[in-house]
Amino acid sequence: MTTIEEKVSMELHHDVEQCLFYEARLLDDFNFDGWRELLAADLHYWIPARRSRYVREKRAEWAIDNDHYDDDMSSMDLRLKRLSKPMQSSLDPRPREVRSISNIEVGYGDSTQELRVDSVILFMRNRMLDQEEHIAARRQDVWRIMGDGKFELVKRKVLITQNAILMANMLSLL
Repeated sequence: MTTIEEKVSMELHHDVEQCLFYEARLLDDFNFDGWRELLAADLHYWIPARRSRYVREKRAEWAIDNDHYDDDMSSMDLRLKRLSKPMQSSLDPRPREVRSISNIEVGYGDSTQELRVDSVILFMRNRMLDQEEHIAARRQDVWRIMGDGKFELVKRKVLITQNAILMANMLSLL
């Protein structure tokens, strides 16, 4: 987890919270064009696959074996194109998705134009009659302040709490 050194004003914190809630709603509504507008050209979107280690191993608590996602803007554009035109049987009919964002901490990043934002996401997806899935994760973001209350996502690292993801697929964005 990142540490948030210099806290921001309550007003800026509120604006960032509202941006995160808006982002979640865009994704819940499968509005990928709207979500794309929140992304920076220099985006790095990373969901590493982790596994637990025993304390006695005296190494990192989590080992990163590979990645579920490791996207820059060009690979994210391809992912969004595929998600926008669901030809796969796993997306037809569209699942019902909801994202709940909490535990939001906001501090300044490397400059006063960048914000480090830590949050927790609970993602729930339901499809057909009985296909119900969920993921809980910590997110470590960098958002760039664009002015006029607007922000763009520069980096996102999603640390999923489950070792084994018991979902039919990883075709959703966190």
